[in-house]
This record gives sequence, C-alpha cells and structure tokens, in this order.
Amino acid sequence: MARSRSSFDFDLSNAIASATNLSGDDRAKKASGADAMPEGLVSFDAPEVPQLPPPAARPSSPPASADGSASSDASRALPKLPDLTSVKKTLERCERIVQWIEEATGATNVFLADAAGLPLAGSVNENEARLAGSGLVASSIATLASAVPGNPSPQFELHIGEGPFYQIIGFKAGNTLFIVGLNRNTPLSPRQAHAIRLACRYALGDLTG
Repeated sequence: MARSRSSFDFDLSNAIASATNLSGDDRAKKASGADAMPEGLVSFDAPEVPQLPPPAARPSSPPASADGSASSDASRALPKLPDLTSVKKTLERCERIVQWIEEATGATNVFLADAAGLPLAGSVNENEARLAGSGLVASSIATLASAVPGNPSPQFELHIGEGPFYQIIGFKAGNTLFIVGLNRNTPLSPRQAHAIRLACRYALGDLTG
C-alpha cells in the first residue's frame, strides 16, 4: 500500500556531498566529482507551480504532498544518507541505500538489481516478473544506445501506468548496468532519478572504480 507523504524539499547536493565525504574512497570521490549534482534544491514531490500571493481575505492552503494529501509540516530535512564506511558487504550497503530511497521518495516496492534481473536488494520476493521484464528493458536500451552514433550513455529513466506509476531507473557502475525499480503516485523527474543513481553508485562503491 502506498504511503501518504508530506510535502518537503530535499537538498540533494548536500546529501551527495556528504555521501562522498563518508565513503573516504578516492574512487567514490572521483565518481562523485565526474557526476556532480546540479546546484539548488531537488524535491521528491510533484514539480512545484509558482504561486501567486493569496487574497488578503483568504489564508493560504497548506502545500499538498506527492499523492495530493495536505501537509501538516511544510518542510522536512532530507533523510541523511547512511554512513557506509564500516559496511564492507556490497549487498548490505545496497539494502541500506534501498531503505534510504524508500524514506526519501515515499516509493514502495523498491528494488536494486543488475540488468540481467539478478536482485541485489529491496522488494524482490514478489517482483520476479517485474525484475525479469525490467532486465529485458535495460538490456534493450543498452543495445539501442550502442547502435546510436556517438557515445551515448545507457543510463535511462522511464515509467508506465497512469498512477500509481511503475518506474525504472538505469545506470552504470563500473562496467555493469544496474536498475532501480519502484512504485510511486507520481514519477520522479530526470533530475530526481539522477539523485537516485548517485546514491546507488555510492553504495556500490567498489564497482565504480
């Protein structure tokens, strides 16, 4: 069951910078530097619409969350990325990041897998068909990218449905293509999806060198 989320903004630039400092790994720093987040705030809620000043006689309404519900607290801090410096097992690191993604985005059925559909972490017990299908999509996109002139990256994001949405985020860590799958009332934007990639690359640390 999808959870109702409050509306809040996240400073992902600070979060990813914090993750890089936590890792203490030169290769992680290199990856973060080469793939830096854009400046400014990134919200995991629906894109904000500029608001006109409310009429003097009418109080402004509380902001709505991603699923349309009213928010009791207008702003919350970005959930801190977990400190993985002492976590050596890759699968455990991935589980911690999947938990962070769930908390940060309000998404459900989040999983991390490789492009072959081999699960690494998250909600995988009831998602075998999704894992297999998502793996086929990722492999097909990688094949398409290799056929496109130039040197395009095989990273991608796509979603299906009319709400709630099923979304897949593809990215490379080292020489391996990975995917994140999730369900959410509103799809993540390309910028938000890229923040998820950076968090996962942080968890996959040793594979990004």
